[in-house]
Amino acid sequence: MPNPNRPYRILPLFFIALFLPLTACQTVAKYGRCYQQTKDPDCLQQVLTRMEAGVDTAYVKEILGEPIDMGFDYRYLVDEQSEEGCPMGAVFHIGDGGKVSDMWFGAICE
Repeated sequence: MPNPNRPYRILPLFFIALFLPLTACQTVAKYGRCYQQTKDPDCLQQVLTRMEAGVDTAYVKEILGEPIDMGFDYRYLVDEQSEEGCPMGAVFHIGDGGKVSDMWFGAICE
């Protein structure tokens, strides 16, 4: 015989599934604010681990602020240098249509 209370057991799972993506967006925004305020490398790396390739460059600017715009990539620096004396930061490569095709964190030596 079907249990009439069973649909109510599934209801909390439904709400968790519905709001979980919103939590991820809030986390990216939280780390983005942290980076903008402190230039902390850990905050910037957390943004990179949570942001997916293929996002629009407008979204990157919204989260991290104005970049160093090289035309073909966006750069965000932190207050550290590599052992070679190069600036450290994140690079967002811009592909077709203004979408991020690749991103990485490390020494930016040229």
